[in-house]
Amino acid sequence: MTLSRPTVTRGLHGIVAAQPSSPVLRSWERCSTMGALHADPNPMPTPELNERREQHARILATASPELDTLAGLVTGAHGVVLLADPTGVILQEAGSTDFLRKAERVALRPGVSWAESIRGTNAIGTALHDGAAVRVHGNEHFLRCNRILSCHAAPILSPRGEIMGVLDISSEASSLQDYALGLAQICARQIGNRLLDTADGRLHRLVFQRQSSLLDSTERAILLLQDEQIVGANEAALQLLGGDWSLLHGSITAWVEGWSGLSESPKQILSHAGVPLVATLKHGRSPAARPLAAPAAALTAKPEQVRPACREPTQYDLGYEAEANLRRAVDALDAGLAVLLQGETGVGKEVFARQLHARSGYRSGPFVAVNCGALPESLIEAELFGYEGGAFTGARREGSLGRLREAHGGVLFLDEIGDMPLVLQTRLLRALQEREVQPLGSNKRIPVDFALLSATNQELATMLEQGAFRSDLFYRLQDYRVFLSPLRQRPDLRKFLLQEFERLGGLERAMSLSDAALDTLARHAWPGNYREMRGILRSLLFLKPAGSLLQAADLPPELHGSSLAALAKAEALPIPANRPPTRASEAPARSLRELNSQLIVRVLGECGNNISHAAGVLGIHRSTLHRYLARNQDMRARLPKVE
Repeated sequence: MTLSRPTVTRGLHGIVAAQPSSPVLRSWERCSTMGALHADPNPMPTPELNERREQHARILATASPELDTLAGLVTGAHGVVLLADPTGVILQEAGSTDFLRKAERVALRPGVSWAESIRGTNAIGTALHDGAAVRVHGNEHFLRCNRILSCHAAPILSPRGEIMGVLDISSEASSLQDYALGLAQICARQIGNRLLDTADGRLHRLVFQRQSSLLDSTERAILLLQDEQIVGANEAALQLLGGDWSLLHGSITAWVEGWSGLSESPKQILSHAGVPLVATLKHGRSPAARPLAAPAAALTAKPEQVRPACREPTQYDLGYEAEANLRRAVDALDAGLAVLLQGETGVGKEVFARQLHARSGYRSGPFVAVNCGALPESLIEAELFGYEGGAFTGARREGSLGRLREAHGGVLFLDEIGDMPLVLQTRLLRALQEREVQPLGSNKRIPVDFALLSATNQELATMLEQGAFRSDLFYRLQDYRVFLSPLRQRPDLRKFLLQEFERLGGLERAMSLSDAALDTLARHAWPGNYREMRGILRSLLFLKPAGSLLQAADLPPELHGSSLAALAKAEALPIPANRPPTRASEAPARSLRELNSQLIVRVLGECGNNISHAAGVLGIHRSTLHRYLARNQDMRARLPKVE
């Protein structure tokens, strides 16, 4: 399509054309370089649209009051109100049913993208491109089929100035509604203000304007503060302070004088330029956000209590396949079979085990988990079988029951069973076969009864061949085997990542992910599986203020260099670009054990062969890593040298 510059005309449709250097004219110039535009009139499938709505649930919920209000206003004028996501896909519509039917002829409906690169010059797409409100009326639309529309759109901005979505008011081009653009701008600002008002409750909110009567209006200026640092703002604040978005992460003292004495009652302050303003300051609710001007008495207050360390969740969605495995495993456990769980590090073996206990006939009894790889060899025997008082140096006077006796009537879960020393495997086998325990320092045998669960991320069959694991114990542990698939193999991975991100953020840290960010997360190989996923998603929640839209550029660098394609090609974890290739990376992994070995080689190399650091990255105890390396002496020769 060749460029046909809009001209000023009034007549058949009451068209008001674009003026030179206007946003519409600049959009036409951009579109003329794109060649023929083929606008697909078909909306995306309903499941995909629902997933996108879930992705942008925060902005949909925040904008709901404005959508309802505008729908009532524009219906009488035979118009509609639309909410689009940051890529231009329409998420929601409301208004005149008569006009909605007409709008569908040009695909102005949910599930259709109105990005400028697809639909040419139009209010939604051009507002997204420019980051500013715009009206595109009648013949100003680049595509002829869209010239029946008169559209008015305004971007909705996050506390950091990112575009969270676009609010659009559209009607027929036969009538030009002069009020529509201003109305769209007011409502978009109100939605943005609500994002600020409902952001992280630990942040402080500085609200100001020239007159106290405007402190509750749409035009109120808002700054979010973390201690003395500005971490969020709206456009009204930028205008009053004469700044731009670069003020974020700067000190509030550089922009406002007299702010530290503010409270929730309006008081006068001065901008850095000496402009008198009226302001209020609302302190964050959480103890983590301390009062900005703490009284002297606070210096003598009781020390803060130490927060308990974060524990692994006991339940989360492991996917449809795991759910089916769980039902079968419950039947096996209830039938008296020993169940062995296998899978890579971080796939949720303990979570699966706890859910298995909760659904089984042993649910009224205890669940006793023993990490065989996290205990020093000198303590494993005493930990498992218990001891009499004074049985050895350092033993408690009252003795200890031991984990096997604690599990009586419930479930014993032996995690990292592949890391149990050979000398103890014999004694464990005897206890499992005879269902009797003899504590250290005692000549008595005590009967025990429990269901047995074990888990490992190693190939026990390979360890059998190498003489690192007893064959009789192996066959006693695996009456029924369950393999837990890695996170990267979930068919619903993209949707699951989004759901977990929203669940971890909750109401306090509600944030959104852009399409590009979500795609990058879904392409990551996730060598640490669910454990790695939770750690990364938690860290992402604190990159920006609540209500922000995370972009792909905000993600950690390692997420951009690891892809499912690379993993599928080699069935092994990619070696970092700054490391020379090793023998482990040259050939595909032929077993779970070899894949684990490649992961350990990679992580140790990246950690400078520091055992403690590497164990922390892998999510295992350092004694486990020491024992693994001791059994696999050839691995040390494969480790990248650290200069």
